[in-house]
Amino acid sequence: MKPASAFARLFGTLALAAAVGAGCGGESSEGPPAVDASGAVDASNNPGVDAGSECDDPCLAPPEHGFQVGSTGTTIQPGEDVEYCETVLIPGDASDTYYVKRFESQMTLGSHHLIVQAAAVGSDVEAALPEPGEPWPCTGPMGPQGEGGAGIFSTELLPVTGAQHPYHEETFPDGVGRIYHGGQKLIFDYHYLNVTDAPLPARALVNFHTADPSEVQIEARDFAFMNFNIPTPAHQDSSFTKSCQFSADVMVYKLIRHTHQWGTDFTAWYDGGDQDGEEIFTTPNYETTDFIFSEPVMIPAGQGFTWQCNYHNDTERELHFGTEATDEMCILFGVWWPVDPNAEVGFQGCF
Repeated sequence: MKPASAFARLFGTLALAAAVGAGCGGESSEGPPAVDASGAVDASNNPGVDAGSECDDPCLAPPEHGFQVGSTGTTIQPGEDVEYCETVLIPGDASDTYYVKRFESQMTLGSHHLIVQAAAVGSDVEAALPEPGEPWPCTGPMGPQGEGGAGIFSTELLPVTGAQHPYHEETFPDGVGRIYHGGQKLIFDYHYLNVTDAPLPARALVNFHTADPSEVQIEARDFAFMNFNIPTPAHQDSSFTKSCQFSADVMVYKLIRHTHQWGTDFTAWYDGGDQDGEEIFTTPNYETTDFIFSEPVMIPAGQGFTWQCNYHNDTERELHFGTEATDEMCILFGVWWPVDPNAEVGFQGCF
């Protein structure tokens, strides 16, 4: 099954997830420090599993309320920088509806990112996806190429979660969450860079923490603001700034920085309105990714965010935007929902 090749859909989802660890080939399985609304760094980490427990790698305790799903996975050979997609099924059947308030994910070491999306029930993408169990090479979490492939603004691929650290946790505010159905197909997109001399297992687990339907009145969505034009010459520093706006009135709950290892300071500001130019947050490096507003903020149509990516290129080559761990990226992701829950609002992003 050949994957779709539309480059602009590379990271069209996530929170992701951010959707990219401790970065590339990192040795820590702890969660990333988060930046709170005051700009301070919260270094606390979810302990995940008791220190004395025994389980296969990756090790993630299943949720008390909800379910756990995982990829079959593959093996990454020494020196490989590769990305795979894999179909995974949500348990149950079409009569089961799951209201999700929290996600956890755990990947084996060597991970560059994990992005998980759900195929809309009854969609062409759902019909075209292969059965679970056999990963295929891909570039981003896309449906297969051909008539079942999804376009850049497709509503046929729905966000789940994403991570650039081996362990990641994502929780939604009161009244907000995500809704899925038994038997629904998920796409696990996992990217690995093996900088060791031995083969590495590549596998990921995701916990869906479910809640009462009354606790999920609004479905959270993801946006992606991207800057593809970031050439940075060898042994030089660079800085790139871009602004993007929303096409509808939206509530924004979280912003997510995404660069690779050469990214230094990353700053976001409001664009437009009374707060135009007001700084929201700065993170010092590519491993400090998430900013959560103390209260969700309303951004009117025609307004948005400005963000700046700074780089220190200590290599012998020019860095460009690209899909491999040895490339760079400059992306502002975020989690949002329509101000009017009944409004039909399409994908929000700029490329």
